[in-house]
Amino acid sequence: MPDQSTQGSGRSKGNKRKNNNPSICICPRCGFEIDKAPGVNCRSIKCPECRVPLMGK
Repeated sequence: MPDQSTQGSGRSKGNKRKNNNPSICICPRCGFEIDKAPGVNCRSIKCPECRVPLMGK
């Protein structure tokens, strides 16, 4: 059995998952950009110029 002092506690922090949510919503047609609000899907926002749903950048 290995020495107890060389073993970890078994409770690693692991890799923190990066937040993959886009921070900017952009219009695929004209390039209009707006900051993404937390909890709001970019596709639910329409471009004020083209009336096209925005996409996450």
